[in-house]
Amino acid sequence: MKKIFALLLALLMVFSLAACGDDTPEKPDNTKQPSSNSDAAIEATLFTVAYGGDWINIEDDFKNEEEYSKAVLQILDPEDEEYYLIEAEIKVEIDEPYDFREDLVYYGFNQYEYKENNAYETVKVGGVDLLKYDDGDDTLIYFNRVENANASVYVEFDATDTGDSRIQTLLDGITFNLEDIGNEDGPWEWEGERFSADTASVNAGAFTVTSTFVPFEAPVTTFETFDHSVAAVGDRVYVLVDGELSECHYDGSTLAFVNKIEVPEDDYDRIEATADGTLWVSGSMNDILCIKDGKTVATYEDIDNLAIHPSGAWGVNYFTSNECEIVTFSGNTYTSTPVVFKEADTIMNLCVDKNNIYVCANAADDSGHKVFIYNKDGVLQKTLCDAEGEGLGSVTFVTKTANGYIAFDGNMRDVLLWDNNGSFVAEISDGDLFSTNYPWFCDSAVLDDGSIITIMTDEREDRSATEVVAFIVKGF
Repeated sequence: MKKIFALLLALLMVFSLAACGDDTPEKPDNTKQPSSNSDAAIEATLFTVAYGGDWINIEDDFKNEEEYSKAVLQILDPEDEEYYLIEAEIKVEIDEPYDFREDLVYYGFNQYEYKENNAYETVKVGGVDLLKYDDGDDTLIYFNRVENANASVYVEFDATDTGDSRIQTLLDGITFNLEDIGNEDGPWEWEGERFSADTASVNAGAFTVTSTFVPFEAPVTTFETFDHSVAAVGDRVYVLVDGELSECHYDGSTLAFVNKIEVPEDDYDRIEATADGTLWVSGSMNDILCIKDGKTVATYEDIDNLAIHPSGAWGVNYFTSNECEIVTFSGNTYTSTPVVFKEADTIMNLCVDKNNIYVCANAADDSGHKVFIYNKDGVLQKTLCDAEGEGLGSVTFVTKTANGYIAFDGNMRDVLLWDNNGSFVAEISDGDLFSTNYPWFCDSAVLDDGSIITIMTDEREDRSATEVVAFIVKGF
């Protein structure tokens, strides 16, 4: 009897030590017992998902906060469980509407038709009406904005077969938990106030630099911050926005739309004009297009990115390496000559004007982002840097002027000036010169009178849209 008692006492001590030996709290279990037709449920702040069958909860991807909930579920491939047949991501975020509006456009819906005309059919999921996007391949997305709850709702599937019945079964198990707080979203782009700015002048050393806002006839809105471009031929200004090329007439005060010029639906993001009025349209890994009088007159293959000389006779083929090519054009063909810009390392941008090649790159000696000025043979002429001789941000355009060099630093939001010797003169902030909030300097071009037209993106004060806006810069 004593032996039995001693054994029981020892067992009790073991259990007590096991219970008390780890003070770390257990990880909360978000998997609950199911409703009658499921095996389990995920309970998040903003939704509940009842699931069963082949669906498994990827617990490491579960996120649950007061204003953000996300769950990921998968059906694994029975032949190789390292892969899935279907992955579902359920996500709800309490947030402003701007990311949703961008997604709306990205997935092919028209904002105006959506808001004003209620033009799109919806599917009821979890008590919420959701839009449906199907790419016809492996992506299926249900999403919408629940304005009164200040919430954006997404259910996304990546599947080998988007018609798999198990997708609908999971949708049937979702319930969204959203509270009507009476929220009203901010204005849409057609309801908001357009960007505008007064003419401004800034003293820069011995010079006075001025900017004049030049409105487009109709506002140009975008969800893309960086990849827009501008070129000019006489009183014609060409803008490439979101891959669409437009011809505008510049009368000295306004940019009026004249024509849309067709370009392939590819990632074209740069245009330049040569002296004969030809537009050179390029984009990483795409064919180079030569457009004149609205028509494509030549194409060139196997050029990564092209910075063309104003003559149109030659240009620089570059990517990110300092090993580039001088390409010389003859009719519909070209020849290539290697050139190495050895002082540069990773190239971010490259510009060519009448006498110089400007390589905007991280320095090979790790001294920061600088502008290295070369001749056609790849021999360094000057290096442009900041007032302390250190690096810049990310220069998107640079050229020679009568008084020196001017550059637009997208990352620092500054206009930079150097004298003819390359000595630093001044930096002018975007707010002082353009009355902008936090723009990105996309591109610039030199007009016939030597002034510069520059385009940038900036968000409106009422956040109704990001606009592409244009200014004329003079005085240096």
